[in-house]
Amino acid sequence: MKNIISLLCILIINLFSVNTFASDEENLAKATQNPVSDLISLPFQDNMNFGFGPNKESQNTLNIQPVIPISLNENWNLITRTILPILSNPSLMVNCKRTNGVGDLNTTLFFSPKNSGSLIWGAGPIFLFPTANPGSLGAKKWGAGPSIVILTMQNA
Repeated sequence: MKNIISLLCILIINLFSVNTFASDEENLAKATQNPVSDLISLPFQDNMNFGFGPNKESQNTLNIQPVIPISLNENWNLITRTILPILSNPSLMVNCKRTNGVGDLNTTLFFSPKNSGSLIWGAGPIFLFPTANPGSLGAKKWGAGPSIVILTMQNA
C-alpha cells in the first residue's frame, strides 16, 4: 500500500510539473538546437556502420559529448564542447579480432557573445588529445587549430 501511495504522489507531482514548465518548453527546445547556448548538456551520439572491413562486420562509435557553458562576464560566454569516442572496430584483416576502446579526445572552446542577435556565432580553438587506448584507435598525435560556428535560427 505504501508503494502505491508513493507512486501516486510521484504521478501527481509530475502532472503539475508539466503544466508549470510548459511555457519554458519552447525556449528549452531552441536552446538545445543552439550549439553555443548557455545550456549544460550531455548528449550521446551512436553511429553504426554495417559491412565494414574485409569480413563485412559492423563498426560502432559512441560519442560522449558534454557541453558546459561558462559565463566570463555580462557580455561573453565560453562554451566548452568535448567529444570522447568509445569505439568498436572490426579487424581490417581476415580472421583477426575486433578492437574495442576509447578514441582521441577533442575539445573545442567557443567564445560567444551572450546577446548576438539573429546571427549566432562562436569562435575559438579546438584541441586534439591522443587519449586512444589502444593506440590503433587514434592518431597518436597532439593537435590544435581554429574553430568557428555561425548560424541563424528560425523564429528565434
